[in-house]
Amino acid sequence: MAIRDELLAAVLELGNPQLRGAGDILDVGCGTGWLLRALADAGVAPARLHGVDAQESRVQAAREALPGATIEVGDARRLAFDESSCELVTMMTLLSSLPSREGIRAALAEGRRILAPGGLLLVYEPRVPNPFNRNTLLLRNADLEAAGITPHSQISLTVLPPLARRLRLGRRSHYARLAKLPPLRTHRLVSHRGG
Repeated sequence: MAIRDELLAAVLELGNPQLRGAGDILDVGCGTGWLLRALADAGVAPARLHGVDAQESRVQAAREALPGATIEVGDARRLAFDESSCELVTMMTLLSSLPSREGIRAALAEGRRILAPGGLLLVYEPRVPNPFNRNTLLLRNADLEAAGITPHSQISLTVLPPLARRLRLGRRSHYARLAKLPPLRTHRLVSHRGG
């Protein structure tokens, strides 16, 4: 929970202007919709919220959890959204689960394509290899460049998850202390502003 709380706080801070606006918000790879639910709890109207995930079971769970939002089965590499149609686009640990570097770049390019002028793309991905999952592809700066993404900001987040779980750091004060140590942060949140 502490990991999600930390990530949500960063999303709310960076995306504040877009969240207060009236445009569409899309979570690509939304899973069961935890981020969309959190945004609704923060006051974003469900009618503005959209989600896409490749797995039907996750889409169904997200729909049930967030009535009023539009959540569909879809492919991050070919989004069924018009160009410049979304104020905020999020991709949370989506890219590292794609099967190829070409897929990562295609998904990033799609996120950029549908981003409205002045909108915000937020990408949260591991910044260090996962020794327990050798199939995870790390997002490289070359992937961002190839997709035409120029980072507006990059912040490191997330205390090494196995450490956080092992020490049972559910209490925010313990997690917050460890999160102050840069070598323990395993992920990064990259933001890109639409032109």
